[in-house]
Amino acid sequence: MAKRPGLIAIPDVLGRLLKSHGMESRMLECTLQQHWPEVVGEHIGHHTWPESIRHRKLYLVAENSVWLQQLRFLKPELLAKLSSCAGGDAITDIVLRVGTKPAPEVAASAAALLPPATVEPRVAVPDDARTSIEAALEPVRDPALQAQLRALFEKSASS
Repeated sequence: MAKRPGLIAIPDVLGRLLKSHGMESRMLECTLQQHWPEVVGEHIGHHTWPESIRHRKLYLVAENSVWLQQLRFLKPELLAKLSSCAGGDAITDIVLRVGTKPAPEVAASAAALLPPATVEPRVAVPDDARTSIEAALEPVRDPALQAQLRALFEKSASS
């Protein structure tokens, strides 16, 4: 059966739409955050976090200065892995800094865009503190910010 002229496949339309609105790097950023350990390997993925992509540079967070130094040596290898994963020159450089990875609950809700209510808390919080936390979070409309604040409040309440 021949294709009808003038019809364009949905993935092609979405690809063009994302490209025309400058969203390709944001989609790649989300993909890397969701699949980071698979892209770079479990060992490196456990100690690093792909924070963002700007101007074809990946901003990568290392958990400490030792990992930062190690990543400097691994930079060409990481760029090759990213190039094969992302295709072509989507990422041309890696900017490294020491920092902390987001809490697993925050990373999961931001990457998967899940409502924070579906994320199981990792710390035990008394019921009265949980009620106070939820009341404080009620005015916050951004789910990612809400998840980050919830994790911070829960950690503080459990200490």
